[in-house]
Amino acid sequence: MLDVETGNALAYVGNINARQNPEMESDVDVIAAQRSPGSALKPILYAAMLSEGLILPGSLIPDVPMQIGNYAPKNFDLGYDGAVPAHHALARSLNIPALKMLQQYKYQRFYEMLKSCGITTLNQPAGHYGLSLVLGGCEVTLWDLAGVYASMARALNHQKSNKGKLNSRDFHPPYYLQKHSTKNSPTTHINLDATSIYFSFQAMKEVMRPGEEGLWQQFSSSQNIAWKTGTSFGFRDGWAIGITAKYVVAVWCGNADGEGRPDLIGVKTAAPILFDIFRLLPNGGWFQKPEYNYSFVPVCRQSGFKANLDCPDVDTLFSPENGSKSPLCPYHRMINLDASGNYRVTAECESPANMQHKSWFVLTPAMEYYYKQKNTDYISLPPFKPGCAFSDAGKTIDIIYPLPNAKIYVPLEINGERGKTIFSATHRKSNTKIFWSLDDEFVATTQHFHQFALNPSVGKHIITLVDENGISVSRQFEIVEKEK
Repeated sequence: MLDVETGNALAYVGNINARQNPEMESDVDVIAAQRSPGSALKPILYAAMLSEGLILPGSLIPDVPMQIGNYAPKNFDLGYDGAVPAHHALARSLNIPALKMLQQYKYQRFYEMLKSCGITTLNQPAGHYGLSLVLGGCEVTLWDLAGVYASMARALNHQKSNKGKLNSRDFHPPYYLQKHSTKNSPTTHINLDATSIYFSFQAMKEVMRPGEEGLWQQFSSSQNIAWKTGTSFGFRDGWAIGITAKYVVAVWCGNADGEGRPDLIGVKTAAPILFDIFRLLPNGGWFQKPEYNYSFVPVCRQSGFKANLDCPDVDTLFSPENGSKSPLCPYHRMINLDASGNYRVTAECESPANMQHKSWFVLTPAMEYYYKQKNTDYISLPPFKPGCAFSDAGKTIDIIYPLPNAKIYVPLEINGERGKTIFSATHRKSNTKIFWSLDDEFVATTQHFHQFALNPSVGKHIITLVDENGISVSRQFEIVEKEK
């Protein structure tokens, strides 16, 4: 437990006290041990992207299957939303949106950001970690992690006295002893601003508390706490870190020898301890809303991006200062409809005098496939009027699986035969027939539900899909003998 203002350690428990049992390894100080942080670094990336105006708090981030080399990351719940607002992605700790954001921000810059903020254990070059940085593919100590979040809280608390300017001296390590001064702390450029830190903490405050089902908000005695959990690969580390304006509490759960345990996840192990500790503390208060370095940005209500001219529903929202430089909404565009409003048309088949011009919210086919399963108000693009020239080639059909250049290992079934791979696709027009070909040989036709089981031979293949309008999409993949 740290005091935010000074960085002094108020409590330090490096392990449980069970020295009579050698297997408990009570003499190991886990606070100083280098462990995988899981998702505990995601709020720093979110704040960094807000600081640079790359996103707004509610910007939709893609949440669809992705593949990085031979690695196919997944969300913890193994599901996909298609697209999710950035602040909800952080509150729910979704992995795919975090990776999409890091692809945009660049892992090299995030690596430097973490080091400048106070993570001292990144001993390998940035390329060694790559995109895995944001999912726990590095080692950090509980000490460093608590220090970084205390520094962020300190900078936010000082934003008024510093008139909005971030003082890099606010970012410094925690102190074991209280007789320290930050006057001689080295100055390092920190590419964050206090307003973005505020929004990051606000998103962390949205997380449902364990065992309370969100009902804590109804009790006036409950504290406002920004908190984040983390779970490392193999269930070896469970993390929870909580921040108020006055205190930072950081908890690690696991085995001192690094052995994993089923269901050892941060929200079930470390988070309940975190809130037990906060219940023992005086109310640490919440952060003041920034009075400097902010802007009011016209925001598209559906996409969360800065509104473009075609966005029909616009709010003006309080945002980080560089939010005014953020990208325009990429999902609203004007379409031409016939007089009935049921069909899309072009000037080649409909008189402009009979057209309706309407703004439409259009996601990519893969995003739409998952998004409309959880957002019943999403309306797909209308079909083109019969006889009208098809002008939207390449945007109506998409292959969901396999991902581009995927390497697929198909295990043997119990009977010794090789299993089959389920290929799936999506089409904006649900009742359209799709004709499937593998290596230029026709294999199947699907309608309504576009999935098909195939058993290709070992080696490289090309799957091709063609719809009734002649629009096609192809994808290369490889079946491997064993997992690589």
